[in-house]
Amino acid sequence: MPRKFLSKVVPAPEKLHAMLHGKWYMRPFDFLWHDPALWHIGRRGTCRALALGAFVCCLPIPGHTIFAVIGALYWRINMPVAVAAVWINNPFTIAPIWYGGYRIGHLLLNTLHLNPDSHEVVNHSMHAPELMRAWRMVEETFLGCVVEGAIFAIVAYVLFDLAWRLSIRGRWKLRANQRKARNA
Repeated sequence: MPRKFLSKVVPAPEKLHAMLHGKWYMRPFDFLWHDPALWHIGRRGTCRALALGAFVCCLPIPGHTIFAVIGALYWRINMPVAVAAVWINNPFTIAPIWYGGYRIGHLLLNTLHLNPDSHEVVNHSMHAPELMRAWRMVEETFLGCVVEGAIFAIVAYVLFDLAWRLSIRGRWKLRANQRKARNA
């Protein structure tokens, strides 16, 4: 079921290649279109691609799609699924994801008792406390988003893998019942 659904949704590599071939920004990557691992729709590669996209979408950095493509190329997993999973993060979900990351990071840094005053360089500038507070928020947000992304990736991998396996088991049972009906 997931393979059939994804085969319908994911564009064919030949179609994408025909659409993007010859574009100046795609010339350096033209050789990558022919790697079958980037387009294969299998349980393991697709689950890994979904986990990669789920992790990258939580990071508080620009260019999520680029990082998903680079990760898919590096680990040779399904690139369209990784890119599509990145778009979980959209203008409606970006604020809750990053705020959740900030809260997680704040909780982790306070739990680990990492006091910013203990390693702060003494600066007699008028704006130093505000800058240190802002830097602390950036640290908390980045740490929390990385942890949140890791959790989100693990949950996405496990749930999609479980759904894929249950789909396969259901098809096996359906075929077995059809065989029994035919033989009876």
